[in-house]
Amino acid sequence: MKFKICSGIFAAFILCSLSTKAQDINSSLDSLYTALAARGQFNGNVLIAREGKVIYKKSFGYADFENKKLNNDSTEFQLASVSKTFTAVAVMQLYEKGRLKLDDTFAKYFPEFPYKEMTLRQILSHSSGLSDQDLAGVIENYFKKHNGKALSNSELISMLAEAKVKLKLEPGQKWWYSNTGFQLLAALVEKISCESFDKYLYKHIFKPSGMEHTYLRTAYINNFDTPNLAGNYDYEFRYSTARIKFDGDRSYYNEMFYGHSNVISTCSDLLKFDNALYTGKLLKNKTLNEAFTPARLKDGTKDFVWKNLGAMGNADDGLGWFIFEDTTAGKIVWHTGGMPGCATILLRNTGRHQMVVLLDNTSSEGLYRSALSGMNILNGKPILPSKRSLAKIYGKALMSRDADYAFSLLQQYRSDTVNYNFSENDMNNLGYDFLSAKCYSQALETFKINTLLYPESDNAFNSYAEALNLAGKKEEAVLMYKKSLVINPGNEDSIKALKQLLN
Repeated sequence: MKFKICSGIFAAFILCSLSTKAQDINSSLDSLYTALAARGQFNGNVLIAREGKVIYKKSFGYADFENKKLNNDSTEFQLASVSKTFTAVAVMQLYEKGRLKLDDTFAKYFPEFPYKEMTLRQILSHSSGLSDQDLAGVIENYFKKHNGKALSNSELISMLAEAKVKLKLEPGQKWWYSNTGFQLLAALVEKISCESFDKYLYKHIFKPSGMEHTYLRTAYINNFDTPNLAGNYDYEFRYSTARIKFDGDRSYYNEMFYGHSNVISTCSDLLKFDNALYTGKLLKNKTLNEAFTPARLKDGTKDFVWKNLGAMGNADDGLGWFIFEDTTAGKIVWHTGGMPGCATILLRNTGRHQMVVLLDNTSSEGLYRSALSGMNILNGKPILPSKRSLAKIYGKALMSRDADYAFSLLQQYRSDTVNYNFSENDMNNLGYDFLSAKCYSQALETFKINTLLYPESDNAFNSYAEALNLAGKKEEAVLMYKKSLVINPGNEDSIKALKQLLN
């Protein structure tokens, strides 16, 4: 009898301890995301789950700023590149059914495709050599040639066949992120399944998962605003002081492409997707394990994505999913998304059945770190400092106040690497933002400061020279191009520009 009483007391103690721990976790999560929202670093929805059950869920900010409509549980968000996970699942489903092989070439299914050695596995893992940058000019020319008509996924293949652009990378040589690759995969799904991509996603992924508020949206597919769709807001330039809504001609829903982006969903639906992956409704465990294993390049090395980018740790690429190398808190597979007015991330800790999803309709800074901090709280690890871009702060101050005030802010916060990100590239991009808007005095000031902060950078002087030339200061531009070449005699941009200026 005494044993039973003691056992009961012990069980009650355990339950009380677990309850207290859960409350502490919930409180820590709420403190984190409430503070981020208060600082303007989060505007959207967060959902965190364990074992398929919600342990924290909250909405912050506005879905519609003009009408002061708040985000809520039902708010639908543009997922941006998190959409790629659905494309990957679709391809893996067809692989599981024996309809394709991952090491098949894409040209096997589309003989006119010009890159004959490129495999489906390489496209899935961003190691195909396809480069959006290499192909951008071709797409732009097609756009002009067809009187502004947007390119569709099926037309993309014939366009590539006609253009025959020489890619800088060979298939399997290196990781290189490619939206184009996933647009091609969507066309592949359509050809093999004989279903339109939106109908395939609904029939084979969304419906089996119970995702009732998830759909594909493009210029011609579901191109209407639902009552719960969040607007997308962002700063037009790095120096802008107020966000604008990205709609009308600015909206990415004007494009016809899919496979890489443009799936609309909610946090709750993504939890259903997460659960469906665990329960075998979409893919077998063996297939998922293959998708969640780092792909290999031709030389046998892992398909490395980045090294500790944003202090988030090293990551490799699987088949449609990124994979953290650090597994001390469990194996974490994930994907991010970003567009003007949109930042998203889905983290899945498959080792501990945990999920963190953040959907933001204002491109909040540091969102990916904020999501990983939520996962860290679940596992008793320290949160990551949420850093802000000091270049953006400088740019806003330069535009709204004056050069001295902006420089003072720069000097005050540049050493605070815990709370601020700052780099030569950030300042360079800011300078070009000013330049594209013909804000020449601000552009020149930004590029000049960059040369002072990074006096050994040939690129900093090259950019400053370009701005000087565009501002009509030819003599000064010549001096800066010459300085760039003193630092790096092989800077081809400076050589070419200087030759033109001196002729």
